[in-house]
Amino acid sequence: MINFRFHIVSLTAVLLALGIGLMLGTTFLDTATVDYLRTQIEGLEGRLADVRQENDQLNQQVDSFRREQAAFDEQIGERLFPGQLTNVPVLVIATEGIDEGRVERITDAITEADANLLGTWWLSARLRLDDDDEVSDLGDALELSTDDAERLRANLSSQLGDVLFAASDSPSAQAEAQAEAGAGAPAAQPAEPPLVARLRDGGFVDYDVPEGVDRDVVLLPPSGTRIVIVSDSDASVPPGQLVVPLLIDLSDGGPVPAVAVEPTITPSGGGDDEPPESLVVDVREDSDLAQRVSTVDDVDRASGLAATVLALGDADPAEPRIGHYGLGDGARLLPEPPEEDG
Repeated sequence: MINFRFHIVSLTAVLLALGIGLMLGTTFLDTATVDYLRTQIEGLEGRLADVRQENDQLNQQVDSFRREQAAFDEQIGERLFPGQLTNVPVLVIATEGIDEGRVERITDAITEADANLLGTWWLSARLRLDDDDEVSDLGDALELSTDDAERLRANLSSQLGDVLFAASDSPSAQAEAQAEAGAGAPAAQPAEPPLVARLRDGGFVDYDVPEGVDRDVVLLPPSGTRIVIVSDSDASVPPGQLVVPLLIDLSDGGPVPAVAVEPTITPSGGGDDEPPESLVVDVREDSDLAQRVSTVDDVDRASGLAATVLALGDADPAEPRIGHYGLGDGARLLPEPPEEDG
């Protein structure tokens, strides 16, 4: 890590040496002048050595901090997460192209919290609908006869929203629906949604099932599911085309048990470059979504993983508690403790 002082000292030494060379080539220097310039150069070389030593020490401190931070990030969940989400069904949704290691760290944290991790839906790059085959195949999966890509995207978000809304309904509401269906009606069982199965067959969705689970599909329970949607700047399909419309359809009836997360957004160097599209920013800037979907903007940090687990704990399907967490403007680092019953 070379700092600004190092550059200044180095540049000054070079300019002095150049000046001496020019002066020696054009005029006669007396002994006193030469001695003076030599003393100045020796002084600058000494300062340069001091700066090098200071930089070495700073690099060692940074390396030590990174090792400590990595160990802290890895171990924090072992003590703090267990029991936070006992038996809570959690589905993770991610877009192809984002950091798979980060998604794995999120699923590890959910597992450490004793949740019932259902698995991960990976939304594929085919959903960009860049060519006629993708458009045609998505129409087949959605059972629509149209080649209008925008209409297909809108219908996809609507149908997926319905699937997720049904799976995230509160258990009490599901019990009421079961009672209305009559005592002889069979109880609903976890299943692969037919729509998602067709999307999987068309290459639009892929599955990661939890480790140790002996099946190749993600089964959704008939109620109680909580959802984590993961995004970052490398998502193969921008969130505004797919995930944000899905959240709008999912939350049409009010707050939902969903948490949208992404890593810390690193500011660009300024200039005319457009900032990367951000799922969390899109949610927070939408006046309706901001009151219906929780967000975490620093899931690459230990505090962000903790906020994700705690926000899922607050996302009770019967009455989700919505909040925005991380380092962004107006966000808290972590959710507030739940209010105790008086």
